[in-house]
Amino acid sequence: MRMSNAMVRGLKAGKRRLGATALLCAMLAACGGNPAEVKTDSTPMAAPASGTARLSPNAAHTLGNPTQLELVNRRCDEALKGANAAREALYGVADITPAEHVLQHFNRMFAALEDASGLVAVFAAMAPDKGVREAAEGCEQRVAKFQSEVGLDPRLYAALNSAQAGTVSLDAATQRFFARLVRDFKRAGVDKDAATRARLTAINARFVELSQAYERRVREDRRSVAADPAQLAGLPEDWRAAHAPGADGKVQVSTDYPDYFPVQKYATDEALRRDLTVAFLNKGYPQNGETLLELLKLRHEFAGLLGFKNWADYTAQDKMVGSANNAAEFIDEVAAVVRPVSDADLKVLLARKKQDRADAQAVQAWDRAYYPNLVRAEKFAFDGQSVRPYFPFEAVKQGLFDVYAELLGVEFKPVPEMEVWHPSVEGWALLVDGKEVGRFYLDLHPRDGKYGHAAVFPMVTGVTGEGGTKVRQPLATLVCNFPEPTVDAAGKVVNPALMEHLEVVTIFHEFGHLIHHLLANRSAWLPQGGITVEWDFAEVPSQILEEWAWDPDVLARFAKHVETGAPIPADLVKRMRAAEEFGKGLFNQRQVFLAAYSHYLHTADPATLNLDTFTAEMYRRFSPFPAVPEAHDYANFAHLVGYSSMYYTYQWSLVIAKDLFTRFKANGLMHGPTALDYRQKVLEQGGGRDAADMVKDFLGRPYNLDAYKAWMTSAPE
Repeated sequence: MRMSNAMVRGLKAGKRRLGATALLCAMLAACGGNPAEVKTDSTPMAAPASGTARLSPNAAHTLGNPTQLELVNRRCDEALKGANAAREALYGVADITPAEHVLQHFNRMFAALEDASGLVAVFAAMAPDKGVREAAEGCEQRVAKFQSEVGLDPRLYAALNSAQAGTVSLDAATQRFFARLVRDFKRAGVDKDAATRARLTAINARFVELSQAYERRVREDRRSVAADPAQLAGLPEDWRAAHAPGADGKVQVSTDYPDYFPVQKYATDEALRRDLTVAFLNKGYPQNGETLLELLKLRHEFAGLLGFKNWADYTAQDKMVGSANNAAEFIDEVAAVVRPVSDADLKVLLARKKQDRADAQAVQAWDRAYYPNLVRAEKFAFDGQSVRPYFPFEAVKQGLFDVYAELLGVEFKPVPEMEVWHPSVEGWALLVDGKEVGRFYLDLHPRDGKYGHAAVFPMVTGVTGEGGTKVRQPLATLVCNFPEPTVDAAGKVVNPALMEHLEVVTIFHEFGHLIHHLLANRSAWLPQGGITVEWDFAEVPSQILEEWAWDPDVLARFAKHVETGAPIPADLVKRMRAAEEFGKGLFNQRQVFLAAYSHYLHTADPATLNLDTFTAEMYRRFSPFPAVPEAHDYANFAHLVGYSSMYYTYQWSLVIAKDLFTRFKANGLMHGPTALDYRQKVLEQGGGRDAADMVKDFLGRPYNLDAYKAWMTSAPE
């Protein structure tokens, strides 16, 4: 997942991206005020209609492009006007002003900004119309400019300092928030001289432009490979049926996920897998190489102006990891655990590949899904295609709701009247104890111009007042790119859109992010209750909930054969899990590679950096697979814009998730008291407590690496 509201343009991916607009908000992550004075705006959005036969209950509530464009521009203007009014009010704060009064103005200012930023982040990434996406990007630039000015405004910082003495009478949560707000103003550079602040302002503005350009190219650069029908051998029958040859007799296979992943996993033709891999890894090239280099140079300069050695040091300071050195040590520590398992996996795969090609010298990047799938079929009597009939899209979605509802004691209700930006988008409400506590959108199918990964976009952060009264209701959008069911004129489902089990795991993962955002709203201060949790903890609530997508009893609740209705057999799930366990070393070694890549890219001197040379060196040191000579990974590694140096987060969070799961493993995955404890001590706390303290509260001890090591070194059953 990724976090996004214009401040945290996220998350998997994949997920959360810390884009340029995100930078300032990450630095000013603790904006606050009196919740009673925070305007709630979870208003659904207008969207263009398409007329396609779909299953969304909201299809009747899509609006046209002019309305959508008008909404973006109006919301942007109103938000900036309201935020500026709150800013002007802060200029008039006197020394004797109570601290809470100062925070009220900050709450109003950042609530107004969020009302625009949350909307435009979604429209910039998902609006079907390019003109609307461009308008949303323009608003993001305006909001980011305002945020940059706020973070570097000495008058606002003076107003904050004037109230500091009065914080001693405030509750502990507000004191904690206040301290972090002061810290983050300093991290923005507010205490620097005027010339430095002016340069930081200019860099922040350029951050936005570069990040948007990079992400836009990745999103819109849809490439394809022309394949002979014979090259499609091995692919699922329904996939081949949906890919008819054109007039030239060729089948166009795109780099979109619903094409890319099945080809990588099932296509017996190595040339097709290779060509599609090269096309995929060249998205955004060559322009994004130049864009990334400029972004790296500006990040390095920005960190230096604030007294840090490099960008990795700057980003690590306020995270759980604490420093760039600690991040590097963690990468090495995890690599030492993973590498032996990865090497053993590679040995097995290479031996299997030699059965097909006696001259094979290495397992290549285009083999990393195909040969593990073959080994799993042969060694564990498991064929990935055999489980697809148990996972029609609509059944998986309903099963997801049912499992989460029972596990966490919540309820989901469709809200058909919510306006949407595309007919396939749905609106839903989350209820706790019968009361609506938040709303969300599901945008789960691919289309041209749409963000191509899986992510959650937080749009409105929940705020809770005295007595637990909800005064600002949270709102978010869950984005995926799964095959879409279709219906005929009579409303009969003609294509149930069978899912890969990996896609089932993905939606369980992303829904964990969504639930975290919707439940993490106990705070009175924006956005203290949600995304201010330390960045390197952010993947924990999603990674832990992947476990439920592997449990035989959980899957049997909803995974029923599309033709017979029979639940998925426990033995099949057991074989699936044992098969999946093979290759975990390779998968996690690749995660180590990506973590090292993002980290060391931001410790290198960008003035002398050659991206191709650097990439080759990172492959040599950390990757389980050789580099693809014709490819340019750095041009489409979107986390370099979002997570920047912090891709280590995925392994860091996985260590914690594996440890947290030990309680569920001991008590049962659907054990109510354990799940309630998890909801109350972790999810609902949001960023209101340090992550390490929340984990200790839930586990009864500090977290450690033991569960991760035990899992990584255990052999498949």
